[in-house]
Amino acid sequence: MIKKLLVCALLLALGMPSDAQQMRKVLKKRTAEAGVSGSMGYYGNAHWGADANIQYLHGIGRKKQWLSVGLGLRAHVFGSKKREYTTSSAKLAALNPGGADTMYMPEVQTNSLNAYAAIKIHIKKGVDVFVNWDIGGVNFGDSKAGYFRSYETNPGKINEVKYKTEPYAFNLNTLNSDSYGTLVGEAYGSFRLNRQMNWRLGFNYLRNEYKVDRNVPMNGKRFYQNHWLVMTGLAFDIRWKQNKAQENYW
Repeated sequence: MIKKLLVCALLLALGMPSDAQQMRKVLKKRTAEAGVSGSMGYYGNAHWGADANIQYLHGIGRKKQWLSVGLGLRAHVFGSKKREYTTSSAKLAALNPGGADTMYMPEVQTNSLNAYAAIKIHIKKGVDVFVNWDIGGVNFGDSKAGYFRSYETNPGKINEVKYKTEPYAFNLNTLNSDSYGTLVGEAYGSFRLNRQMNWRLGFNYLRNEYKVDRNVPMNGKRFYQNHWLVMTGLAFDIRWKQNKAQENYW
């Protein structure tokens, strides 16, 4: 009888690490979140952004699963005033001894809906790092007035000729300078506040591009600007079906 009890105790002790490992795998297997955030930047003048997103990531590996990959969908709004948008061709900009020509924009606002790829790096319990970058999507933006400024023939002055500018209807990330439209990338830390809510803190990068209604000499029709903004926000766990272990893990 005693031998049987000892055998059972030994089997139970051997099974506990396996159960703990299995529990860890289940807990870190899926990340399903919906979040909202705001961002602010300032160089030259203030500019701001706001977005809402939903994302799903899946853990890689069968043990610690410190890395997860997945996809998301982001609705983003960006606004600014009195911005200089650089000519999009680096080769043409290099020909100007005074620097790149620009399109002066008295007001900027773009609204985009993009799909994105995301990576999560697990640091420790309740602390993760997320990195994401837009793949492509659509823009919902009104046309804005723009004024061409040449640093070669008319440096420091705004041309009186008005151009009609508008964001691209579609956004596309080609992983190089030939990308089109409005594209957002984010890197932020995620800190668990309770079982359902996380706090996000980091920064985002916005590549915002406009096109004009006619060719500008030596510049074409595309003008862009890169923006770096500090962001913060909240994310909410939306995994509807959670087992008992997941409900107790936060």
